[in-house]
Amino acid sequence: MKRAFLTVLAPALVALGLVPAVSRAEDAQPAAASTPVHQFSVYSRGGVQAYLAPNRSTGLFGGSVGVRDIIQDRFILQADVGYLMNFGNVVPVQVAAGMQHRIGFYTPAAMATLTGFFGERLSFLSSDHPSVNRIPPVALGVLLAPARFTVEGAQLSILEFGVGVSPEFPGVGVAYQLNLIDVGVSF
Repeated sequence: MKRAFLTVLAPALVALGLVPAVSRAEDAQPAAASTPVHQFSVYSRGGVQAYLAPNRSTGLFGGSVGVRDIIQDRFILQADVGYLMNFGNVVPVQVAAGMQHRIGFYTPAAMATLTGFFGERLSFLSSDHPSVNRIPPVALGVLLAPARFTVEGAQLSILEFGVGVSPEFPGVGVAYQLNLIDVGVSF
C-alpha cells in the first residue's frame, strides 16, 4: 500500500515542481566526477597596479597575461607577467594562490598574492632614505574578485581589488591593484 502511494504521489510532486526529478542512482554518483581535477586556462587582465612607498613609486596603468590552474573546481593557482606605464616602464610579476566558491556560474574568489615590480621607478631622496634603493619591491597581499563568473571553461571577472605590503626600511610600501577586467579561457 505504501509503495503504491509513493508511485502515485512522486510523479504528482515532480509535476508540481515540489521535488526534483532525479533517481536514486543519480544521487549516489558524486557530482565531482563530472568536473576535471585540473582546469588549466590562459587569462589576460587590465587595470591599475601601483607600488607607493616613501622613497619610490612605480607602475600604474597596464595589463598582464598569465596561466591559471583551478584544482577540483575550488583551489586556484595562477602566475602572470605584465607591463605597466606612467611611473616608469614596469614589468610586474605576480603569483597567487587562493579559493573560489561556486554558486552556479557565479564564482567569487579570494587569493594571496606575491608581486614583484621590476623596471623603472620614481625615487625620492630624504633624510630617512639618503640613497636610491636598487632592489625591486616585492609585496605580499590579497586579491578579492567579488564579481567573477565561470561558464563552460571561460572565466570573466570585473573589478578585482587587491592590496599588499612590502618593507621599506624605515617604513612600509603599499601595492595597490584594481583590475577592471580579467578574462580567461580553458584549454
